[in-house]
Amino acid sequence: MLEAVKERLEALGIPIVSAPTSTDGYLVNFAVNKTIDHINNQTNLNAVPSGLTHVAIDMAVGEFLLTKKSMGLLNIESLNFDAVEKRVKDGDTDVEFAVDAKSTPEAKFNAFITYLQHNEVDFVRYRVLTW
Repeated sequence: MLEAVKERLEALGIPIVSAPTSTDGYLVNFAVNKTIDHINNQTNLNAVPSGLTHVAIDMAVGEFLLTKKSMGLLNIESLNFDAVEKRVKDGDTDVEFAVDAKSTPEAKFNAFITYLQHNEVDFVRYRVLTW
């Protein structure tokens, strides 16, 4: 799962720095282990069910990004959250996208982290009773 989390981060444009002074390797490992422990505790299973693999990857990515942001190690301004265009006009056709111009990059980033963390996920389907 660790490699899948690294691939997801790189696909999102967030490189994992492997320099000796970087904490990225430790933070990614910690986020993965924390996510696995959380899912295992919620389901009473010893492994992440295959149906939750992609949810677990996103949760680990969200945990990693939130930790880096909280530590001040993530430059949110370098991430592009802008829509391509807000308004498109071609002849007599005028289209305006519902984009809130007042949203800051940080607000958009926080919403993205909340999405990745899957706080609303219910693990009932995978939960096992223990005695």
